[in-house]
Parts: sequence; C-alpha cells; structure tokens
Amino acid sequence: MQTLLVIKAHPQTDTSNSLAVADEFIKTYQQTHPKDQIITYDLYDPEGVPALNELTLSAWKKKKVGKPLSKEEDQLLSRHQAWLKDFIHADKYLFVNPMYNHFLPAELKQYLDLTAVAHKTFKYTSNGSVGLLQGKKAMHIQAAGDIYHEQPLKRTVRFLWQKLTKGSSNISCLLTDLGSLYLTNMLNFYGVKDISSIYVEGADKYPKKRAEILANALKNAKIEAEKF
Repeated sequence: MQTLLVIKAHPQTDTSNSLAVADEFIKTYQQTHPKDQIITYDLYDPEGVPALNELTLSAWKKKKVGKPLSKEEDQLLSRHQAWLKDFIHADKYLFVNPMYNHFLPAELKQYLDLTAVAHKTFKYTSNGSVGLLQGKKAMHIQAAGDIYHEQPLKRTVRFLWQKLTKGSSNISCLLTDLGSLYLTNMLNFYGVKDISSIYVEGADKYPKKRAEILANALKNAKIEAEKF
C-alpha cells in the first residue's frame, strides 16, 4: 500500500477548474489503486497552514536547548510536525492550485516553506544540499485563464506567424509561469524528480471553448491517474 498526499490550494471550491480536474484524478486513482491511502490537506481550511512566525522560531529555539514550551508553542509545533510527517511519509503528491499573478497562491508557498526542513526533507553535504525524498513522484494540476504552456511546434508556428504579420509575439508568456517552475525546483530540491503536470488553461481567454478545455483536462486527468 502506498500513500497519496493531496495538497489543495484553492479558495473557490464550487467554480474551480483545477479542483474539478483534481476530483476526476482522485476518483480514477481510487478506482485503479484501491489499496492505496489518500490523505488530503486543504490549505484554505479555517485553521490554515501552520504559521512560520516569531512564535514558531521562538519555540524551535526553546526546544533545541530543552526549555519548556508554552501551551500555544507546543500546539503550534505539534501541528508543524504532523504536517511535515505526512509530507515525508507520503509516496506520491498531488498539488492542486490556480495560478495567482504568475505564481502560486500564498498558502501553497507557505506550505513549501513548512516542508523545507534541513535533515528532514534535505541535508547539507560538502558537495552541496541533497534531497532526502528520492523515489517519490508528484503530479501538479494548475488552472490559468490564459495559456502559458503549449506544444513546442504549435508555439513556434504561432511565434513565426505573429512575427510575419507584425503582431505582438506575446512569447514572453512562456517565461511567466513562475509558480510551476518554483514548485518543480523545490520538489527537485527535496529529491523528487518524477514530476508530471496537467494544465487547465485558456478558459478565460477563450470562453466559448471553456467546456472543451475542461473536458480535455478531465480526460487527461483520468489517463494520468491510471498510471500514477
């Protein structure tokens, strides 16, 4: 039995394309991996991601030197440790989020800060840092109103056509999905190299194609879940 850890970072649960695709992925995964365990973290839960603030830092210092913790400090560190434990022990990860201003939602960034713990998810060596989560795999489902990822041939044809017609190339959009790049980089830092993505893009730019875009993403989610 393996464990799939689902990390949801979306506040609009009723209208979210990324969550709809994630639900299809999870449903298919359950059908094709019936013995696996699925743990879900909703980063927009009222309690939220355990804070990384002055109280947290103070509690860590106290614990390091053996000083007693206050009740609030103890509860905060207990939540930190529980979330980190689930992240470390999971075999697979499913990250689900919308693109926010070319990046990840702040809650997901905070979650990645929580999991970046030396000697837990990575370690320092004389040759640089080494990830401690090798052998795990991740899937990233992200929705965006515009299109930020295209097949190379289609992207090249579009770029050349816009150059020939003296239109705006808009090729800079290829470099503006900083969120998926950051998530991939952090997972690589932890030692996770097997990373796949499903992008649900263009529904706002092409509203008449919204249903088609979502249908294609749902189909892709089912295919990817079966082999994940």
